[in-house]
Amino acid sequence: MKKRSTLLIFVLLFILSLSAFAQDADEVTKAPHVEDFEKAKELAAAGSKPIIIDFYTDWCSWCKKFDKEQMTTAQAIDYFTNEVVMAKVNAEVDTVLAKKFGVKGYPTFVLTSSSGEEIDRISGYLEIDEFIKTMSDYQKGIGTLQAVLADALKSEDRSLYYTLADKYKYRGDSENARVWFDKILSGADKDSLSGEASMAIADMMRRNKKDDDAMAAYKQIVIDFAGTQFEGKGMLYVGHTHRRGKEFEKALEVYSGIMEKYKGLYLAEEAEIYIAISYRDKGDTAQAITAYANFVKNWPESEDVEYANKQVRKLRGE
Repeated sequence: MKKRSTLLIFVLLFILSLSAFAQDADEVTKAPHVEDFEKAKELAAAGSKPIIIDFYTDWCSWCKKFDKEQMTTAQAIDYFTNEVVMAKVNAEVDTVLAKKFGVKGYPTFVLTSSSGEEIDRISGYLEIDEFIKTMSDYQKGIGTLQAVLADALKSEDRSLYYTLADKYKYRGDSENARVWFDKILSGADKDSLSGEASMAIADMMRRNKKDDDAMAAYKQIVIDFAGTQFEGKGMLYVGHTHRRGKEFEKALEVYSGIMEKYKGLYLAEEAEIYIAISYRDKGDTAQAITAYANFVKNWPESEDVEYANKQVRKLRGE
């Protein structure tokens, strides 16, 4: 009996030690930040540092990826400890600040002075080395909107026009963005830069909730860029626009057409996951579960497999 009790105690202690080890393993050191912009300004003023505002949302997968893979690196910890103050702001909570900075996508990282005046921004995900270099260049006046504008005004470089237009776009300045995107399209053949500019114009319409204009623009891209990657991208966004308008049957028809036309390619992968999403949004639970399961079967290496499996469990009430 005593031997059995001793063995039981030993097993319990062993399990507890494993649990403690697992807990320690989950506690990963991340770069420091605050969650209040006003507090960030106080710290920045005290330390004579610039501020980086990380605008994120709870559903943004690229935001989570940046937190998990970049904010835990030695470079990030050193940079955000010694060089800048980071303020992490949930854009769907602090909507006033997000609107003030014209945030249109996530993640968006806005570099400001210690007093909160914007210097420039990064829209989207970057590896930490490129992230730090870009922000450091901005502090030196390299690559900022004003610097690019000065160069563009004395240049005929269409790629420079695109860089400038993109900067205006992600600041929410659609009017100036459109001026420079149109300069790219003016008198040019339907090359890849024209395709990118056309997609960007349609995207601005979509983000500004001008769905009819966006739909017309995407359909025109399908025609103008037939036989190129932009034809498929235009088709995909035609489907997305139908889906957002709750025209689920039309969306499903477009997505199915993409799957047929682009078999085995990333556009078919995108279309298939949105077929499942369309059935889910339509309220057809059985079809949604089947569609998500088919996606996992057909694209086992996709980054969306975990999302698809999670949706299946949720739809089943598990």
